[in-house]
Amino acid sequence: MSNPTSKEGIILKLTGGNYYIEVDGHLLKCRARGKFRIQDIKPVVGDHVMVEVLDYQEGYILEVLERKNQLIRPAIANIDQALIITSYKEPDYSTNLIDKFLAIIEFFDIDPVIVVTKTDLGELEQAKKDFSDYETSGYKVIYTSIENNLGIQEVRDILEDKISVLVGQSGAGKSSLLNCIDPTYNIKTNEISKALGRGKHTTRHVEIFKTDFGWLADSPGFSSLDLDMLSALDLAHSYHDFYQASQYCKFNNCLHENEPSCQVKLEVENNTIPKARYENYLSFLQEIKDRKVRY
Repeated sequence: MSNPTSKEGIILKLTGGNYYIEVDGHLLKCRARGKFRIQDIKPVVGDHVMVEVLDYQEGYILEVLERKNQLIRPAIANIDQALIITSYKEPDYSTNLIDKFLAIIEFFDIDPVIVVTKTDLGELEQAKKDFSDYETSGYKVIYTSIENNLGIQEVRDILEDKISVLVGQSGAGKSSLLNCIDPTYNIKTNEISKALGRGKHTTRHVEIFKTDFGWLADSPGFSSLDLDMLSALDLAHSYHDFYQASQYCKFNNCLHENEPSCQVKLEVENNTIPKARYENYLSFLQEIKDRKVRY
């Protein structure tokens, strides 16, 4: 066994109290030093850490480096972007679901990208009209179709050299899209499904997978889309365009509901902020308020 060496790595998986960390192309099984328990520091998947490497098979976590963001459920850090996969048809897209994803993703300072699948020939122009509100609001929207290879290269490009979480409605064609992006992913999909129970909602741990076109994080905690980690004011500041407008609201704690001199409501009236997105926001706000009443 060689002398211990300190190296930087990234946590790819945590299971059974063991951290699986990639260091210099090697996967190490590591434990956290006792000081982390004493200091109440919990390393999570996605953390960049300093590791005491014992023999490129095992090691110890010495330090958790500064995080740029962190999701609470699932527990994962340093995500670059979240791809919201939504089908244009079969099943039909839901703006309510998309807006809820956006609220959670933006609250945690993760860049969202909306990927619309099943925009087959003859439907692309209508799809662009239907999603124009999101593009007007500053969101990146990619239109894809595996039938004619539409948008596939664009998705490849945004995944490259980034850690991405893929989320979306059931049946949106996520697996088909990934297989089209990288034909070798078909085997990986089968392996991941068998190991993690994808589709059965039995995933018990978070894991980042290295693929030929980037890093993908499994996201078991997104299935229920709970807003319980957000306060009413958190929600009011989640959407980037709402937050920018809120700088001109009369009250710093404006919830953009019944308050006077609310810039968000003014921009809704002026069609700068789409009315449909604002109505979804109000429904989420009520959901949070109802939660407080219950508890």
